[in-house]
Amino acid sequence: MKKQRKAERAKKEAEEKNEESSSSGISKSGKRHVKPVDPYPFGEKLLKTEYPLSEATKYLKLLQKNSPDSLETHLLSFEVNMRKQKILLAFQAVKQLLRLDAENPDSHRCLIKFFHKLGSMPAPLTDAEKLVWGVLEAECPSISQLQEKTLSEANKVFLGKHEESLMHIVAVAEMLYTLEQTKKLEAVKLIEDSCNKVMPMNGAFGPVLAWKLKDCIAVHKLLEKVLIDQDAALSPL
Repeated sequence: MKKQRKAERAKKEAEEKNEESSSSGISKSGKRHVKPVDPYPFGEKLLKTEYPLSEATKYLKLLQKNSPDSLETHLLSFEVNMRKQKILLAFQAVKQLLRLDAENPDSHRCLIKFFHKLGSMPAPLTDAEKLVWGVLEAECPSISQLQEKTLSEANKVFLGKHEESLMHIVAVAEMLYTLEQTKKLEAVKLIEDSCNKVMPMNGAFGPVLAWKLKDCIAVHKLLEKVLIDQDAALSPL
């Protein structure tokens, strides 16, 4: 019994010593453990990739598998495939966006951007290009938002349906500028006027909506980076 107790006591003392050395950062050999320094604590290196579209495509496939009914999945699909010139896949993304939420500002952006891009593409020459155009010609009539309307008309219709929403107005203004860059001032004015508009709310007059900070930031970025109007970007909403 005495031998057993001595063995248990010795084991306990050894464990305590190990804990002390670990907490002080010293190994059994007496060397101090040095925690390695992360040279990229903010992930700059991870952001720099030689093939960004390939990496984005890998991420996109995971989203398509696990979140097929998420709007963000198809927004990413649209952006990636437009950059890769995968027109049919980009069109598929547009259809999915319209299916999930046709009234979302980002869905509207993608719709207008896609058909604006389509309108600027040269006539098909190769058999593959002709096949793509054949599919698009067969599918496009199913897009109700564009039936018997130009893109500018569809943009105005969208504005009429959502003239009380800041983010919808911003999307319309951005697409107005995308379709006709000579209408930059009109696009800026559309945003500025929306900021001053008041409508009845709960029996009293007040702002159209309680704008969120992220919405105001998005508007600022659009005015500064896309419409390139510093005065409007710096003016209070």
